[in-house]
Amino acid sequence: MRRAALLCLITFATSLIAVSAPLQAPAASAMTPATTEAVEPAPEATPSADPVAAPTLDSPSPGIFIGKSTTTVSGTRDASSEVQLLSPSGGDPLCIIAPDGSTTWSCSNARLPNSSAVTLRVVVSGNPTLFDEITVAVLGAPTVTGGPTGQGSSNGLVRGTGYPGASVTASVANGISCTSQADGSGAWACHLDGLESSGNREVTASQLTGYSSPSSSNSSAGVMISFDLDRPDAPVITSPGRGAQIPVAGTTYTGTGESGATVTVFAGPYSVCSAPVTNGAWSCSAGGVAAGSYSLVAVQQDVAGNVSAGSAAVTVTYVQPSTPSPSQSTPPTAGGSATTDPTASSEPSASATADAVPPVAVPGPTASASSEPPSASGFGAGPWNYPTRFTTAVTSPWASASFPWLQAVLLALGAVVLLAIPSRLLAGTISRARGGRPLWGATSIAGRNRARDEFETAPTVQWNRWLLGGAALVAAATLVMLSGPVISQPAYLRLLLAVVVALLLVNLAAALVPLLWSSRVMHIDATITFLPRYLVLVAVAAIGSRVLDIHPALLFGLLGSVTVAAGPTLAQRGQLASVRAASLVMLAIVGWFGLGLLPPATGFLTAFFAEVANTVVLAAIGSAVLVLVPIGRTSGRSVLAWSPPVWAGLMVVSFTLLFAVLSPVIEVWQSAGTVPLLWVAAGVFAALSAGAWAWQRFVAPAGL
Repeated sequence: MRRAALLCLITFATSLIAVSAPLQAPAASAMTPATTEAVEPAPEATPSADPVAAPTLDSPSPGIFIGKSTTTVSGTRDASSEVQLLSPSGGDPLCIIAPDGSTTWSCSNARLPNSSAVTLRVVVSGNPTLFDEITVAVLGAPTVTGGPTGQGSSNGLVRGTGYPGASVTASVANGISCTSQADGSGAWACHLDGLESSGNREVTASQLTGYSSPSSSNSSAGVMISFDLDRPDAPVITSPGRGAQIPVAGTTYTGTGESGATVTVFAGPYSVCSAPVTNGAWSCSAGGVAAGSYSLVAVQQDVAGNVSAGSAAVTVTYVQPSTPSPSQSTPPTAGGSATTDPTASSEPSASATADAVPPVAVPGPTASASSEPPSASGFGAGPWNYPTRFTTAVTSPWASASFPWLQAVLLALGAVVLLAIPSRLLAGTISRARGGRPLWGATSIAGRNRARDEFETAPTVQWNRWLLGGAALVAAATLVMLSGPVISQPAYLRLLLAVVVALLLVNLAAALVPLLWSSRVMHIDATITFLPRYLVLVAVAAIGSRVLDIHPALLFGLLGSVTVAAGPTLAQRGQLASVRAASLVMLAIVGWFGLGLLPPATGFLTAFFAEVANTVVLAAIGSAVLVLVPIGRTSGRSVLAWSPPVWAGLMVVSFTLLFAVLSPVIEVWQSAGTVPLLWVAAGVFAALSAGAWAWQRFVAPAGL
C-alpha cells in the first residue's frame, strides 16, 4: 500500500516537471529578443536623425540705432527648438519662445538698456552652442517728473531724468522748448521761457547723445504740469517788532503769507529759518545769529517755485544774554548767597534777594559767541568779524528780478515837482523879502562876506590843512555811525575805519573829477576848499535818519568843494557844478551795482569791504541829492541858473537812485500808511511855497 502511494507521488511529480518545461522555454526565448531590441536600436537611430539648425537674429539689423527703450526682436529657428532671447544686462531672459511648429520666432516689447553697444543674443534652450547675436545702439526717451521739486506745479522750470551726459530737450505743444544737459546721475532741469500765461500744459522730452547724433530718442510720454507764472505777494513779519532787542538764540519769528508757500527769514546776510504757511500764517524759531543790528526780511516761495519780493524790513538788534553772577548761579548756602532759579525749593535770604538780579537781555556791551563777559576796556570780547548795520545796508539791484524802478522814478518826479522847485521858489521869495540879505545875517554859518563870483567858498583856515582834513574826516565818520545803533563791540571799530575810507572816496570823487574837468576841458584854475558848515549837514542827515529810523540811512558825506580862482562866468560855474554832482551820481551807481559782486560778509575783510561799499553808495547819492537842491549858493543853484534842463535831469536821476536805494524804507512806510501823509505834506509845502512866490511876484507889487 505504501509502495503504491509512493509510486503515485513520483508519477505526479514527473508529470508536473514535464508540463512546466515547455512553458518556461518559450518565456526564456521571448526575453532574449526583447533585450536585444532595447540595447541595439538606439545606436542605429542616431545616424539616421537630421541635425538641429542654429537660430538667427534678423530684426533689428546689426549696428542700427534704436530710439526707444523697448523694441521687437525676431528671427528664425528650427521648428522643434525652444529659443531664448538673453538679457543684455544679465539676469532672466527677455523672452523664452517655445516650439510651435513654426520656423520663426519673435519677442515683443523687449526692454533694452541705453548704450552705444547693446548685444542681443538668441540661443537654443539646453544647447548654448547654437546661438546668434548682433550689436545695436539704444537711447530710450527721458522722463519728465514735474516742476522745480518734482511736483505737478511749476513756474516754468521742468525737470526729469535721462541718460547721463545727454542733451535733453523739453517742449510743450505750442513749440516752446528748453534744453539742458543731464548730470552724472541723469538728472536734468531747464526753464521754459516764453510762456505767456498760467495754465495746464503737457510736457514731453527727448534726448541726444554723441553716439546717437544726429538722431535723438523718441519723445517721452506727456506729463501734464500746472504752470503758475504769478509771483506771490511779499510776506509780512509781525514779530519781532521794529527796534526790538532779541537774543541771539531761541527767537521766534511769526508773520503772514500765502497758504501753501514756504517762508524764509533773513537777518542781514544770514538765513535764519524757514516755515510753511498754513491758513495764511507762519512761525519758525532759530538761533545762531551773531550779535549786532540787522534788517529782518522774509521772502516766500509758492508750490510752483515762484519767489516773492522781500518783505518790509524790520530792524532788530541781536544781543547776548548777560552772564549770571556767581550769586545768581549758586544755590543757597550757609553764608546767605542764593540762586535766582525760580524753581528752587528753598527761599533766599533778604540780602540775597536784594543782590540777585535775573539775567535779561539788555542793550549795551554784549557777550561774545563764547559767552565771555565784557572786558574792562568797555568793548565786548566778540570777534572783529561781527556784522554791523552797514554790512548789509543797501539791497543790491541784482537781488530781485523786479526791482521797484517805476516806483523810484515816480517818487523822483514827485520830489522834484513838490519839493525841489518849491524850495527854489520859497528861497527866492525869502531872499527878496530880506532885500538880498542872508537869512542868518552877516556872521552866519555860511561864512562872512562871501564873494558872489565864487562857486562855493569858505572862511580861510590857518591850521595845517592835512591835519584839519583828517580831523574833519574822522568827525564826519563818527557822525555817520550815529545814523544807526552802535554797541560796544570791536566790530564797530572796524566800521569806523570803513566809514572813514568810504567818505574819503566820496570826497576824492567830488573834488578830483571837477579839478580835472576844469583844467583839461574848461582851462581854468580851481582849488579844493574845506567847508566846515558841511559837518552840520553830515550831523543833521545822520541824526535825522536815526530819529526817523530810516534804514538804509540818508547820509551826507562831503567836507569841501571846488572853488574857481578868479571870475568864473555863469556857464563855468554851472558846468563845474554839474560835473561835481554827476561824479557823485556815477560813484553811487558803480558802488551800488558792485555790491552784487562782493562775496558774502563772513570774515573781517569781507565785512570791511561790504561796509565801505554800502557807505559809499549811501553817502554819494545822499550828497548828490542835497547839493543839487537849488537854495543858497549850492551846486544846484549854479546848475539851475546855467541850464534848467541839465538841473532837472540830474535831479531826476539822483532822486531816482535815492528812492531805489531807500526802497526798504518806503515799503515800511507804505505798510504803515505813512506814504499818503508824506504826499499830502509835500503837496501842502508846494502850495504854500508857490502861493508865497505868486503873492510877492504879482499881488504885492500891485499894492504899492
